[in-house]
Amino acid sequence: MPLPATDHRHRLQLRAVARCVRRGVTCLVTAVLVTAHAAAAAEPKRDGQLPQPVTRAKQTDSATLEHGNKVLALAKLRQQTVPTLESERTLAQHYAASGVLDAAFDHFTAALAYDPHDVPSLDGLARIWRDWGYLQNALPLAYQAVYWSPVSAAAHNTLGTVLLRLGEMDAAQHRFDTVRALAPDAAYPLNNLCFLELLRGRPGDAAMRCREAAAQDESAPAVRNNLALALATSGDLDGAFAAFATGPSPAVAAYNQGIVLLAARHVDRAREAFARARIADPAFVPALTRLKQLAALEAH
Repeated sequence: MPLPATDHRHRLQLRAVARCVRRGVTCLVTAVLVTAHAAAAAEPKRDGQLPQPVTRAKQTDSATLEHGNKVLALAKLRQQTVPTLESERTLAQHYAASGVLDAAFDHFTAALAYDPHDVPSLDGLARIWRDWGYLQNALPLAYQAVYWSPVSAAAHNTLGTVLLRLGEMDAAQHRFDTVRALAPDAAYPLNNLCFLELLRGRPGDAAMRCREAAAQDESAPAVRNNLALALATSGDLDGAFAAFATGPSPAVAAYNQGIVLLAARHVDRAREAFARARIADPAFVPALTRLKQLAALEAH
């Protein structure tokens, strides 16, 4: 599924770019691919102490969101009328799906007041802390979710993504392999394994995993992007472009081709790709942004 970019993710992604091999090999660029997975670059481990919870700024106007989302409005009405574990958890899940993580955090927390072992709520909070970048807050919650439901594919997957961002590659792989056993028809554990191999610097193995994921769900943009990154990193630009081109949006495909070309230092071809993205969709802002950045660089 599409993952919106955040400043935190961009910092992680740019660190991954800085570590890529530059000798004739295309850099692994995930920072600016549309709908690409956020890079799970290793972060410094702390001393085991959890950081203090941060003051969470409101990410959007919840009232406005509820007004335009009948399903969310109904979930809130049920929670206000009959506040139960299920109504709190359901409302939290709707907020999380809408990207309103601060409200989701509050309602998952309220759900845990009814049952501290509620696995979907533990998993939901772990994901929120992960997405906020507080991995040491996410980790114990993810482990608790797996402990209370060892057959939950979602819980193992969340734990795997947290471990991956902490740089614990082997531990993350173990969790993703467990997810594969629990959900053999799902594409997402294979896609996560593909991304893990990209971070290990094994584009051939990554491409194999991504092709397996595509066989399960060829329409998933994250799978398509990771496959293209694996091919580009191994030097197969034509294969990467073909992978991008299978998507439904010509503008997005051209834009992502431009990003790969830019990473490979083919600036003129990248500029042409961004221009094609603009022609395909004049309202596609990322392409215009890249063209402006290239023009600014040339002016200096």
